[in-house]
Parts: sequence; structure tokens; C-alpha cells
Amino acid sequence: MNNRLIEGLSTINDTTLSPFASDSVEALLNYYLQKLSSILALEHDALCIARAAFLLGQEGDELLVLGGNDNAAEQVGKNANTCVSSQILTMYNHCIDAKANYYSGQYNFLYMCHGGIEGAIYFRTREAIGADARALAETLASQMSIALENINLYRKLKKTSFNDWLTRLPNRNEFINLISQSKLTALSQNIALVDLKHFSDVNDGLGQDIGNSLLIAVANRLKNSFDSDVHIGRVTADVFGIVGDANFVDPFIINDLFRTPFSIGVHTLQVNVSVGMHSVAPNIDAIFQLRCANVALNHAKQSLTSNYSFYSPAMDEETKERLEIIRNLQHDFDKEKLEVWYQPQVNLHSGELIGLEALLRWRNAKGEFVSPEVFVPLAEYSGSIVDIGKWVLAEAIRRMKMLATTENKPLRMAVNVSLLQFRDPEFVPYVKYILDIHGVTPSLLELEVTESVVMDEPEIVIQSLNELKNYGISIAIDDFGTGFSSLSYIQQMPLDRLKIDKSFVQECGNRKNEVISQVIVNLGQQLGLTTIAEGVENKEQVRKMIALGAQEAQGYYFARPMSFDKLRSYLASSMSAEISKAVNQ
Repeated sequence: MNNRLIEGLSTINDTTLSPFASDSVEALLNYYLQKLSSILALEHDALCIARAAFLLGQEGDELLVLGGNDNAAEQVGKNANTCVSSQILTMYNHCIDAKANYYSGQYNFLYMCHGGIEGAIYFRTREAIGADARALAETLASQMSIALENINLYRKLKKTSFNDWLTRLPNRNEFINLISQSKLTALSQNIALVDLKHFSDVNDGLGQDIGNSLLIAVANRLKNSFDSDVHIGRVTADVFGIVGDANFVDPFIINDLFRTPFSIGVHTLQVNVSVGMHSVAPNIDAIFQLRCANVALNHAKQSLTSNYSFYSPAMDEETKERLEIIRNLQHDFDKEKLEVWYQPQVNLHSGELIGLEALLRWRNAKGEFVSPEVFVPLAEYSGSIVDIGKWVLAEAIRRMKMLATTENKPLRMAVNVSLLQFRDPEFVPYVKYILDIHGVTPSLLELEVTESVVMDEPEIVIQSLNELKNYGISIAIDDFGTGFSSLSYIQQMPLDRLKIDKSFVQECGNRKNEVISQVIVNLGQQLGLTTIAEGVENKEQVRKMIALGAQEAQGYYFARPMSFDKLRSYLASSMSAEISKAVNQ
């Protein structure tokens, strides 16, 4: 082997071990074609031709010049049919048809086919090349084929890593990169996170295909509504990100985009959104800024007055406090430090003690009671309400059994149930199980649900309540009148009792509240339900509720919630006689 070929072999080995890497097809092919020219001492330019427009970021199936060295580099990206001679094209087609290298005197083609990319390298020599030179050229061509496939795989991987497969928008990773880029501009920039409210209802009710089509429609509307300086991404399943000029990335503009319903097949879908906003800061990490927008989004979801919110540091403090409460609540629950207290319920006409409501109580590390209005929603938010709710139910039934056996007082026990408990497939079987192991008559247990629980998941809740009702358990709606329940759902529910919310009872002197209370009582009578007034605190409220037709009541006027030990003392002290006197005096 002559010295030139030995040098050529050394060049190929250097190429094999080279750290060279690029996602630029033009640069890569130019690099390899220069090597080919060096190995074979070419005096003419070399070309790489293929039907692989996608490698150059183009569409279609045209035959293109993918790469060239020296003067041929000017032809890269052009249609080979217009910039390459017919003689070369004829030989190229012969090479492709034969799927083999083609050597014709001074005109040579190296066939390339790897990873679905088919093409050929054309080069011209002063004379026919020998077998050793051919072997070196073919080895280099093989390396070029592999390098092109690697670029293609890298691009696919990059596309998968940084683009959402469904909407073709940048995904969360790429959206973070877009935030980083937005920090470099002098313009005032905003980040917006747009959450599609109740999107899961679309998937559950109409199917995932409709849900996917809706996401694509939302993505297209967002893309078509902003110019190229505003970037759109899909950050999570039903949350879209927008980053760009603050004059355009504005909550009012975003809300306007969702005023028109979306037409998905035969469905017309009105989409409501929550929007979290954050102003881009130049010297703050992009991931942290996305987190700030997410904090604002969560704040907007909880707001009763607005569907959007701008981030402020105070939100972080609120979040920290919420997380601390959740952590402490879980800790104290695990350490069995939570308590169940009981509040008596009475018959308004006889004053007879007829039942109890089980109420969850929590003393923190300082010995102070934390309001249920604070910690119960957080228990629901964290999901711990499922286990806590099971414990409350078991404890209430256990105490109910004790009262029936040791005190000879079989009182009705009311226990509140949250939406997450209904979503738990073990809930209904657990209620039956805990009644069975304690030997308690099912009719002595009353489960209370709020209107919002029913409205959020009517099918699941009503199905579960029907099964529990068939088992003999009583059902009540708590805080009735404060929600926006549909009377059609009320009619479908197997109810026994309506509880008039304390806000109407305590301000019964207000004409509007009195009218609402009267409507609730009348509704109960028409449906054959018992009505019980909550939060009764004075004699005047007792008289009002009796006059309106309510049958039962509970509140501080009769008895405050108390621990089980105090409840036993209360029952033993003939307090029921005092209640009767309070009612009838």
C-alpha cells in the first residue's frame, strides 16, 4: 500500500475517534467530504445527494444536494435536478436503483443507506481508482451514513424532549428555556400559566379523543392569537404557558381568547380558565420564575372573586403556612392526637335529645384548637382527609355503640363526608364493615354531605348514597342553602334531612334570610324530609325556627360541642330535661 493510502487510513481512524459532533447536516457533510477529498487527492468538488429534505429542515420529497465541499457548498439545499448535470443524475439513479456503489472511470458514486436515509456521494477523479482507494472511500461513506443517522436520531430525541407530542408546542423543558431567553430582552415580559377548568370532565364525559382535540384547538387558538415574539407551551396536561411582551401577555387579553366556545366535532365546548401571572425578572432562575407563576395560578384557583392572580412574595408565605399546617396535621393524626367531639341535636317541639353530630377537633403543639374551617380544606387538598375521615367514622360509631350499651341511649350519630371519600372505592364497603363489626343498627348512622360535594361529582356521590341508603343509613345535606345545587340532583338523592345553614338561622331577623329558611323548610315538607336548624344561639332563633316549621335544631343555645367524657357527664346529669325547659319556656 502506497504512502497516500496509508495516510488516508490514518485520516479515517482520526475521524472515527474524533469528538466532532454537530446537528448541522451541512457542516457535518462538508467535514467528511473534505476528508474524502484529502484521502483521494480530488481535484474536483464532491457532493452528497439524497431525498432527505427533512435533514435540512425542509418539507417534501425533492432530490436535494445535502452537502458539498469547496465550491459545491454553494449548491447545498438546492434541487439537484436544477443544479446538477443530467449525466450525474443518470449515474446517481443507476446507483440508487442498484443499491450499490457505482464506479465509471473518473465518475464515482458511493451508495449510502442507513437508518432509512438513502442517497449517494458523487466525486470525480483524474483516473479510475484502485481497490484499496475504493475500500477507504467506502469506509468513509459508511461513517458518513452513520453520522447522518445519528443527527436524525438526535433531532428526534430533541424534538421528543422539548416538544409536546400532541399539540406540537414546546413542552415544560423547552418553555423554561423560552423563559431564560425572555430574560435577555429589554422589554417588560410576563409569564402566564393558563389552566383549563374542569378539563377532566371533558375526558370523562366525552372521551379522551374529544379531550385531545380540545387541547389541540386551544393550542392553535393561542398560537394564532399572538405574534412570533410571544411563545406558547404546554406545561402540563391541561396547563398552557405563555411568555412574551407584557402588553400582550395580559390576563384580560387571555380571558378574551376564551369567550368564544370551541367547536370539537358535534360538540360546542365553553372553556373557562384560571390564570397565574408573573413578571419576568432578568436575574432570577427560569425554573423559579415558572414556580412563581404556578403559585399565582394556585392562588387564582382558590379565589372566589377573580380567575387570575399576579404573583407576590406573600403568596409564598401563605403556601409555607399551608404546608406547615398539612405537615403538622398529618403528624398529629399519625400520633393519634386528633379528637372527635360531639354536639347534641334536639327535637324543637319536645326538647328531647335525639342525636349527636361528630365533629373533628385538633389541638396544635401549643394546645390551641385549630379551626376546622382552616385545617379540613387542607386535609382535603392533601388527600389525608380519606384516612382521617375513616378514623372519624370508626370513632363515632364506636362511641355510639358505647352509649347504646353502657348508657342505654341509642342516639343517632351524624358524620360529615368529603368528596375525596366518595371517590375512594373502599368508602362504601368500609362504612358497612365498621357498622357490622360494632353491631350498630345502620339507621342510627347519618352521613352528611354538602351541596358542593354533590355538584362536583353528582354521579359518583348519588350512586354511593343510594347504596348506603339501601343498607339502612340516613342521609342529610349539610349547610343547605349556601351552595348552588340543582333541584334535579336533590330530587335524585335518597335524603332524610335538610340542615338549614347557620348563616340563615343566626340572622333570621333579616327578611331575606327568613324567606330562604322558609323556602328550605317548605321544600323539606314537600319532599317528605326533616329539617334541622344549625347554629341556634338564643331563644328568639328557637321561636323563629319553630314558627317556620323546622323540626330539629342544634347550637350553643342547647349545648356546645364536647369531648366524649363530658358528653357522658352531660347525659348523666339530666341535661335533656334542661333542654326541654329551654325549648318550652
